[in-house]
Amino acid sequence: MSYLTTQAIVLHTADYRENDRMLSLLSPAHGQLDALCRGCKKPQSALMSAAQPFAYGEYVLFQSRGRLTVTSFQLIDSFYPVREDYDRLRYAACMLEILHVQAVAGEGQEKLFLLLARSLKRLCYLPLTPRAVTAAFLLMDAALSGWRPQLDRCVRTGAPLTEDEPVFWDSDGGGLCCRASVSPSRPATPITPGEARWLRDVMKNGIEKTACPPEDAPFQPLLRYLESRLDIRVRSV
Repeated sequence: MSYLTTQAIVLHTADYRENDRMLSLLSPAHGQLDALCRGCKKPQSALMSAAQPFAYGEYVLFQSRGRLTVTSFQLIDSFYPVREDYDRLRYAACMLEILHVQAVAGEGQEKLFLLLARSLKRLCYLPLTPRAVTAAFLLMDAALSGWRPQLDRCVRTGAPLTEDEPVFWDSDGGGLCCRASVSPSRPATPITPGEARWLRDVMKNGIEKTACPPEDAPFQPLLRYLESRLDIRVRSV
């Protein structure tokens, strides 16, 4: 029997008995942790805020017989603004849904944890479209997970891509391709030159230093790309 103290973000909750919940937590040092939060559904519970999706804080977990139980919690950020706007909520839920499938238990997930925390902050507190913030999240998630897309050369021919030429997104190939490589037998999703430049900027400078994205960031192509790599279908969006 021992105690574990860690910062974490709640990825998923499931009701358990009358007043309890099972939590899936993303910890930077320990990966995904499943913990029981007893009594958190009671109106006066001190752990009520610990058992909400998106809750970010410091958890003290008691470990006994292979089970973790939340004993105390100190809130850092509830990311409450995502609950005030439907668009923010569904895009934020998309991030949680992907990491709930992707994050591994027992392995350090510091980079994915920081990516999620920073993306939720951008979603809540910066004047950026939820679609663009989530597109940047998907792109960086793919890169951190070993699926970094090719953005400077055609994934089909290897030819260099210029900044102003029309390009297409090839999920199977893992990146952008040129117009000459697209045909009815080998289709791809159109991407505007502005969107392609924005993707390169996100990849080069990181999610915190990226310039304002285009009005309609290429969210769907990136989502389909990550879904194909994880073999899932995201329901949130």
